[in-house]
Amino acid sequence: MSAQRVAKAIGALREATAQAAWIQWSAIFTVAASRRPARSIVDPEALLLVSLALRDHEPRLWSAAVVWAQFGSRLLSVQRAKNLAALFPPTTRERLGEFAQLAVTDGGDLRWRSLAHRGAGKTGARGRPREGAPRIEGAAALILRLRLGLGVGIKPDVLACLIGHAGGAMPVILIAKATAYYGRAVRRALEDLAAADFLETRPTAPISYRADTRKWAALLAIEPSDPPAWRSWAQVYAFVAALDQWSLALPGDSRFVLASEARDLVDAHGRALDPVIRLPQLDKSRGEAYLEPFIEALKACVDFVGGVV
Repeated sequence: MSAQRVAKAIGALREATAQAAWIQWSAIFTVAASRRPARSIVDPEALLLVSLALRDHEPRLWSAAVVWAQFGSRLLSVQRAKNLAALFPPTTRERLGEFAQLAVTDGGDLRWRSLAHRGAGKTGARGRPREGAPRIEGAAALILRLRLGLGVGIKPDVLACLIGHAGGAMPVILIAKATAYYGRAVRRALEDLAAADFLETRPTAPISYRADTRKWAALLAIEPSDPPAWRSWAQVYAFVAALDQWSLALPGDSRFVLASEARDLVDAHGRALDPVIRLPQLDKSRGEAYLEPFIEALKACVDFVGGVV
């Protein structure tokens, strides 16, 4: 029975995540349509990776990714996609190679050659040709709009991250973790943006940076007092992808083994999730008793995904 309850909890989180991903696609791409608007900043590389991870559960996510490979791949960061893919299961990384091949063959975007799998383009969602265009209007599409104006790279991403923290100051190490770029490169980008008066430095130890949302509000059509929020979607989506893979072969004949494997998953992803989602305190539970708070943690993830998308 415990395995069935765990599977049901994972299924609920998988479904909530698939719905959130579709809402986010609708915020940045014309091929998707959702009645519910995205409220937080869409992380395009994280969205791509979770769409690849859940493509068997929700084929329309893969369909959106296939069309994006042709019409929107140039607004993605290949390096960041590679960095974030390390958080996801091996199957997701393999599927990223399929997307990369489509980006090369269908989109003519040669930047993806290093990740492309030869022959992978045959696995694309073929049939009637579809067309689409990236959406750059709206607060949720902030990263894409900044990339379109400043070029794909670290600078628009760290700028979006700081705007998404409502003007709060952040040190380099936290910005690097949030954006999945190397710390030294992030520091150089922040120094350049500050020298250009795009960002402000704060006299903290270590030095921190902030974006004055009042300066950016008119240009980006955002509310200075309520800018779109930056969420750590990559960390959440990577956890969901790992759960999805685990659910394919849950150990149903031993509650102890089930609890042990659940603990291993949380140990692998929990530290990254701690700043994002308020999870139940799991480390006090031992043995089979771990399963109840684990299921509660999955419910907390469902609430997060459904509440902040």
